[in-house]
Amino acid sequence: MKIKLIYLMPLMAVLLITACSKTSNNSTPVVLPTGNFTGQFLRVHYNKTNLKYDTLKANLNLAMAQSTGFAITGDTSTLHAGSYGSYAANAYYIQFVDATYSAAAPFTKYHLSGVYNYTYDGSTLGIYIIYGDTLKLQYNFKKTTN
Repeated sequence: MKIKLIYLMPLMAVLLITACSKTSNNSTPVVLPTGNFTGQFLRVHYNKTNLKYDTLKANLNLAMAQSTGFAITGDTSTLHAGSYGSYAANAYYIQFVDATYSAAAPFTKYHLSGVYNYTYDGSTLGIYIIYGDTLKLQYNFKKTTN
């Protein structure tokens, strides 16, 4: 007994619609970073002339609180500026508004300012941004206290 494919198509359509319309309320809550962190800032640059990476590092401290904002301290003498300001985050991106940063000022140090990708699991905070194919700024922090 052969069943023609034309008779199975409505059944397959009903199954497909049923499977695709299923909704779920099982969402994972987003844990927003707050507290005190310590770690390293990395500036990774790819030199297209010699085809090599050069990396500069600075040890930093980051304090974050929704009510007071953020502050960067630590080794801020050469590569990264000490700074403070406000921040906001969702599940994927974090934005820092650095009160000490001015786009009109000449560039001397990196600032934690702008929109970054981030990962946070409650103890490890990674913040990064990639500019084109030659520059990556990355912050690797561990939570020290709430």
